[in-house]
Amino acid sequence: MIQLTEQFHLPDEYHGSCDRLTTFVERHTRRLLAEEYWSDTHLAAMSVHSGQSYTHIRDNSRDDFADVDEYVYDRFKRCVYHRVTHVLDAHSDEFQAFQFVTDTVAERKIRRIGWQRLRTRLYDGESPYIEWRVLESVVEQLNGYYDTHGHFPETYTELVETPEPNGTLPYAPDKGDYHIHELSLEDSELRFVMNVPDSLSPESYHDWTKHELRFPTHSRFQQMLEAGDVKAPTLHASEHDYTLDVPVAVPQQDTGAVDDRVLAVDLGVKKQATAVVLDDGDNKDDRMHKQVTPPQFLDHPAKDKLFRLTADAEGINDRLAELRRQGKDHTDRFDHLLSEYRQTRQKERRLREQIQHDVATQLVWIAAEHGCETIVFESLEQIESPDTSGAVAWSISSWARGKLLDYVEYKAGLLGIECTTVNPWGTSRFCPRCGDRGRTVNAPNDHEECRHGGHFHCPHCGYECDRDVVGAVNIGRKHLSESKMEEANPAEYISAGNHASFPSSSEDARSSSDSAESVSGVQSATDQQDMASGRQTHLSQFRAMPLTSDGTPVSTTKCGERDMGGLHQNHSRQTGLRWPRRSVTQSVLANATDCGRSLPNPTEN
Repeated sequence: MIQLTEQFHLPDEYHGSCDRLTTFVERHTRRLLAEEYWSDTHLAAMSVHSGQSYTHIRDNSRDDFADVDEYVYDRFKRCVYHRVTHVLDAHSDEFQAFQFVTDTVAERKIRRIGWQRLRTRLYDGESPYIEWRVLESVVEQLNGYYDTHGHFPETYTELVETPEPNGTLPYAPDKGDYHIHELSLEDSELRFVMNVPDSLSPESYHDWTKHELRFPTHSRFQQMLEAGDVKAPTLHASEHDYTLDVPVAVPQQDTGAVDDRVLAVDLGVKKQATAVVLDDGDNKDDRMHKQVTPPQFLDHPAKDKLFRLTADAEGINDRLAELRRQGKDHTDRFDHLLSEYRQTRQKERRLREQIQHDVATQLVWIAAEHGCETIVFESLEQIESPDTSGAVAWSISSWARGKLLDYVEYKAGLLGIECTTVNPWGTSRFCPRCGDRGRTVNAPNDHEECRHGGHFHCPHCGYECDRDVVGAVNIGRKHLSESKMEEANPAEYISAGNHASFPSSSEDARSSSDSAESVSGVQSATDQQDMASGRQTHLSQFRAMPLTSDGTPVSTTKCGERDMGGLHQNHSRQTGLRWPRRSVTQSVLANATDCGRSLPNPTEN
């Protein structure tokens, strides 16, 4: 089973009640952490605890509410235990990394030799799995502590101060006599009843009052309920003041994965993502990989708006800096610009996250549609932005560095698809056909090497293709061969020839698929293409590509046409993949935005 989450925003008249309820949770959660549970002993115990995490506290002999004067329901106590254990669970990776580092290096500032020892042990087959970003964060904190105190802390809780979590209320499964919440679906409406203290010092259960709320439900949520079961909700503060997250457990979706089939993704700047499906082919002994589909180009139509918002925010920031230099940072003009700057940055953040969600959903859908076992990315730290500079260059490339990989990994996990990365070295430098080192050039008719060119040319076998397509194919080859780039097996292409130019669509060659459904606003085909360089210059509205009965895209390559290097000539302005109507898989991907294990939650501390 997997959990999907639907959000419902509480009306303004209930915000006072929610304030009291979440303040109650915050007060007791912080008290329990400070008095008892923020210790290495409990962090270690949580890592080996079986069953629901809150039972670690519930089954403890210590009475955590013995000295509390307020009247608190037993069910409410369980919710507080949930909140405390959520905080402890959130630090489990860092706690493990702390133990790993302190057991590996000498007690001095960690520099080159210390890092070498950590790498050596980390890649040892018997060492525990630790994410590199977590290791870097812990090492940075240890170095800072060493600079201040001259030694390492003896415990993790000495390194990290006691957390002060907010009042997020995770309701526990509630089947007792004294309900603190009720949740049901009546006449296409969600009925939610919450029991709230009338003050912050209730003396008995008479000082708790039930409030009934009803929310209209979306058809998608009703489809989720038909396929699964509602679980305990979570109440938390949000941009809408207070939000109720209602999870639904639905059966695991079977995507019919093909053995050793992968979706290889090359992330870039001008084309946000280039995706190609590869596998080992029918004959496992011929040491030849097979490219199963034409490449898909993903480019979100809101990307230009994101760049404009970034440029606007930078312009406002420059004006704020000028006012500070003039000593006018106390004026109404400064306050107005500061408010405008914050609003613009907030819009930028929301749009960036929406783009990341949409691209992630489309990538996972492509993988599921073609039966891929794994989605393979290049290491995100290596993305370059050569044609721009400064803050805009960072914004252009960082859309991929943000939460995109986390989103893809989470959404792919809902469908049982793995997600991994490979070292990007050489992926755009070696020929996918013959394996020799090729050249990055500006255009098919210009073979002079150019480091940041958009085209690839192999002088050994004559193969030519778009550089991003070569990168995607080589990422897949590198993963399937489990070897260095120069040793990876070659890939067999689905069409013959050399060149991969990108002809523009003519007005009279439009597809009749104008009625196809759109998917998340992500586009996967070009409207206008630069004939010389093979680069995308504009992308039109996303539409659906015709599919055969077995779900594979219809090929448009005709006899006598030259090879597109795996790129099929596009005779339509709109191509892509079609969502099946009323698909549970569609609901899984579309709803995987703020769920369960989910992505980093701003309500968590």
